[in-house]
Amino acid sequence: MRLLTTIFFAFLIFNNQKEEKVYFGKADNYSTIYSYSVTEIYVSSDSLMTRYNYRVPNKKEWRNYKKYSVTKDVYIISKKGQYYYLSNPESHAENERHCLKITEKKLTYYYRAEDGSLIKGFTFKRKN
Repeated sequence: MRLLTTIFFAFLIFNNQKEEKVYFGKADNYSTIYSYSVTEIYVSSDSLMTRYNYRVPNKKEWRNYKKYSVTKDVYIISKKGQYYYLSNPESHAENERHCLKITEKKLTYYYRAEDGSLIKGFTFKRKN
């Protein structure tokens, strides 16, 4: 009986783990030195967003992006209306210039214009 109870609780714990959604995007990066950028965004159910930016030397190398250097950014996301807003996890200061719209199939960045309206930015497709 004790074994069955242990298996039952282990099954419940296993099924209640955090669900994490992964979004993926790639695009040209027109900085002072041409490169190509690959981005993975992980959104977890505990309101954390982790963004990994990979800078690859050219478009042909994008499939091998994991072997290049990466920058990692972590944000707390909070929903207000139909948009998600980003906050710094250390200072809890909200980023007033950027917001996100997250659906089951994609994640879209929006940027705030001078007049306060939102301009649609880059869209990332759902990977898993």
